[in-house]
Amino acid sequence: MASSNISLNTTDEVNQDLISNLPPIATEKIMKRLPIRMAARMSVLSTEWKNNWLSLRHLVFDQTFWEVIRDPQPVYIYGAAAEAEKVSRIVSNILLHHNGPLQKFYFFCPLYVKGEYLMKLKLRRFVLNPPPRDFKGFADLRSLELFMVKCDPDIFGSLVAGPRLTLLKLEHCIGFEHLIIDIPSLKTLVIKGAFPYLSFENVVRLATCCKLQHLEFWGLCQFSAAGGVAKSFPLKFNYLSKLCLISLNLGRIDVYHFGFGMIQSCPCIKELEISLTSNKNTLVPKLEYDDNFKLPHLRKVRVMGIKGSLAELKFIEYVLAISVVLEKFFFEFGYLEDANSKNLVLMNLLQLPRASPKVQLVCLKQ
Repeated sequence: MASSNISLNTTDEVNQDLISNLPPIATEKIMKRLPIRMAARMSVLSTEWKNNWLSLRHLVFDQTFWEVIRDPQPVYIYGAAAEAEKVSRIVSNILLHHNGPLQKFYFFCPLYVKGEYLMKLKLRRFVLNPPPRDFKGFADLRSLELFMVKCDPDIFGSLVAGPRLTLLKLEHCIGFEHLIIDIPSLKTLVIKGAFPYLSFENVVRLATCCKLQHLEFWGLCQFSAAGGVAKSFPLKFNYLSKLCLISLNLGRIDVYHFGFGMIQSCPCIKELEISLTSNKNTLVPKLEYDDNFKLPHLRKVRVMGIKGSLAELKFIEYVLAISVVLEKFFFEFGYLEDANSKNLVLMNLLQLPRASPKVQLVCLKQ
């Protein structure tokens, strides 16, 4: 009986040695073909397998992973939040203890599953596939942020179709050959990147019924100028309190017109932020504008990238002339060769007439 026990233990030790002594390339091939939960369980076989798991170069959190994690009972809003927190905790823990390089990281996101309770969605570097046929949109979605996301206009339309969406941020997204924004509930709109054609569907409804309060254009003013926005002027965003126009090249007549048109379309703004990219030798384009137009609520202006061109000075002069209650005008120089050039630009700025007697010109440190 004793000899039998000795023989059995010896056999177990031999089997354990065979498993432990497999070459690393073999264990890696085995583990990367297993579902990630099973691969993690293999780490209990031996110290070597544990090290192989912690240094696995292929981590795949696919649909099978979600099926194991998901509660089989119906998931309501609090259950969905707990489920997301559980997944985040598991994935974060695996990544925290991982050693060595990663060659492949795949994370399946069941975006369209139980999405009726989703209130905030932020996607980075995603390729969105078409939703299921029975997908009815995110009825409770309040905030949508897409960064370097690829999808076609129809998919984008299904994402923003909810009646409660108030914040929309699009950064360097692709696949939007014709971007249409028709979201009456929208309050904040931020667009960064180049869109070939940006249009506002049902402009009257958007400008009068939509209570848009914050609007930012980053790096696409030339595209907007050539597209549907400029052709729709004048607009009336009567609820807008902050307007940001970033990378505004005033050397282009269409962009120059776009800048004036956007300012005149926002009569109630309290903050205005402009970033200039024009050359210091840019001339003043010929443009007619309303001398009687005023901004009775604008109190803070920030202009960055000033190089002292005539076009820039004329644009700033117009802003100062229509801002009757302006309190602070912050400005920042663009690249200038020497201190004398900055002093010359500063002198020209100080000589510009101002409608508001309280306005202070403040040079930001660089």
